[in-house]
Amino acid sequence: MLRKFLRASPGVFLFRWLVSAILIFGAYNPSGKSYYHYMMNVDNPSDAWNVLGAVAICLLLVALFIATYKALGFWGKVIFGILFGAVGYLFVQEGWVDVNSAESMTWFGLGCLSFMGGVGLSGAIVWRRATGQVVTDEADDLRS
Repeated sequence: MLRKFLRASPGVFLFRWLVSAILIFGAYNPSGKSYYHYMMNVDNPSDAWNVLGAVAICLLLVALFIATYKALGFWGKVIFGILFGAVGYLFVQEGWVDVNSAESMTWFGLGCLSFMGGVGLSGAIVWRRATGQVVTDEADDLRS
């Protein structure tokens, strides 16, 4: 059953959004339970295991942001900026996010980043379903 769920478009998107959220919220979140907070409170942050973990998280975040950047392009980022602005306005109006609370605004911002990361990781799948075209990465070094 899990295999069928992960092959379906909503299942693929939800799984990739979850991966993005785990990575982003695991790296930093205002609750105090993140790798950032762990490194701030550990006795020896220069221990090889701690450094390896930090480097791994940084590399995974960079890969996530590159994939998102390539999948969305300029206009996709503009559209998401407008969407998140409107959703943020709604959340503030309804009282779900307090603009006077840095913690509340941080949770909202991280949630938006994780959603955008999920869309970025699913970008090629969404594009293929919407247009019927397969996306391939262009290699600049092969052009003459």
